[in-house]
Amino acid sequence: MKKAILTLTAMLVFLTAWSQTDEMTRQQADKLDSLTIKLVNQERYEDAIKAKDRELTILKALYGEKDSTYIKELAVSAKLYYRNRQPEEAVNKIEKAAQLWAENVSNSDDQYAFYLDNLSLYQISIQEYEKAKENCRKALTIYEKLGRNDYDLAVILMHMAESSHYSGQTQDALIYELRSLNIIKDIYGKHSDEYIGELPYLQKYYQAVGDEKNVKRIEETIERLQKEIEDGIVDLPEPVKFESAEMCKEHNGDAMKCIRYYLTHKLNAPQMDQAAQYILSWSEASNDVNIVIGEEIGSLATSEKTMPYLIAYMASYDYYCLTENMKELDEKHFMYAIDILLQFYEPNRGLTGKVELLEHYLQLQKEGKLEEELSKQTTTSK
Repeated sequence: MKKAILTLTAMLVFLTAWSQTDEMTRQQADKLDSLTIKLVNQERYEDAIKAKDRELTILKALYGEKDSTYIKELAVSAKLYYRNRQPEEAVNKIEKAAQLWAENVSNSDDQYAFYLDNLSLYQISIQEYEKAKENCRKALTIYEKLGRNDYDLAVILMHMAESSHYSGQTQDALIYELRSLNIIKDIYGKHSDEYIGELPYLQKYYQAVGDEKNVKRIEETIERLQKEIEDGIVDLPEPVKFESAEMCKEHNGDAMKCIRYYLTHKLNAPQMDQAAQYILSWSEASNDVNIVIGEEIGSLATSEKTMPYLIAYMASYDYYCLTENMKELDEKHFMYAIDILLQFYEPNRGLTGKVELLEHYLQLQKEGKLEEELSKQTTTSK
């Protein structure tokens, strides 16, 4: 820890030295950028602002104000001022960045929309609500034309809702906030921190229009979702009938959610059947995996008692195929998959009863002979 502090102190000394010289290079600018990040991580925003200002001076001298790199760092400077509780200066910086970007790069891309959105956020903080709403409206118009239904759109909608609310148009705020929440729910799920954390804003807007019924409903929803989280409920995709490999690829992320859930919960967890159905359906139709099931592992399919462990094997096989970009596991990753299967088996055998094959594997693992046994299986399967 002392070494890190000394290094940072030394860099701040260099910052003072640079400010006293006329020499300006891109290497110096990059070092200042790295220094800024370190200072921000320590929440030393005053020093971070000084480092960023010096970096901007160098970039301006090297490339001019019209350069995209200079403009992007100017926008970063605005964020630093905002975090340092200097919102007026943040407004000035981001307003200039937005103007330079529109004039020299693009007035219709996502970056310009983000700058306008940031401007609206900073304007809200200094109670310039009408200006904030107008800039947010411009950002929303630009971003909607890009056809993306992502979290960035949700954030713009949040700010549009907030600026509308403070401009006395809370009915409009409700519309924007509901749109934002629907996007967040689709991306992260209704049990996510992002979704639950945004619900109080919706509640506030209902309160502002005197809709006590919905105020109460949102309060109950938050309490219910938090209780469900405590009970182990997560947001898993509903089982899908996959009609093509292309369709499977589009749902690789959803498959991974189910894989992770299945392998990290006990068999009596509330959504294990849902996860298992998804894994089976996706694994059968996907071209991204080719699960090899040898005779020994195949024996797990012979009874209701052992079938959950075959699914666990498939899930662990899928996991390594997706994370390692492998269609079929090599010997090393096959052994990893079996290890995950055994980690899944041990806490669950009290629910299903002991499985002879897996007990045998555990004994071999204890004796240090499991890899040799598994190596025979991979050789035989080829």
